[in-house]
Amino acid sequence: MTTKAKADRAKKLISSAAFKEFYQEVIDAQVAVFSNPIAKPDEISEAHAMIRALRKIVDQAGKAQMAHKMAERKAAKS
Repeated sequence: MTTKAKADRAKKLISSAAFKEFYQEVIDAQVAVFSNPIAKPDEISEAHAMIRALRKIVDQAGKAQMAHKMAERKAAKS
C-alpha cells in the first residue's frame, strides 16, 4: 500500500463520525472506571490499558499521515 493510500485511509477512519462516536463511548466508559471509588485495581489497570490502546490507534493514523507528508516534501525537493 502506498503512503498516500495509507494516509487517506487513516484520515478517513479518524474523521469518521462512527469512529469518533465509538472512541468517545469507550473513553467515557473507561474514565467512569477511574471515577468509581470502589473500582478494583485490576479494573483500573484494564481501563488504563484500553485508553492507551485507543491512543495508539489514533497515533498510528497520525504517523501514516505524517509519513505521506514527509514523502511528498522529499519528492518535491528531488
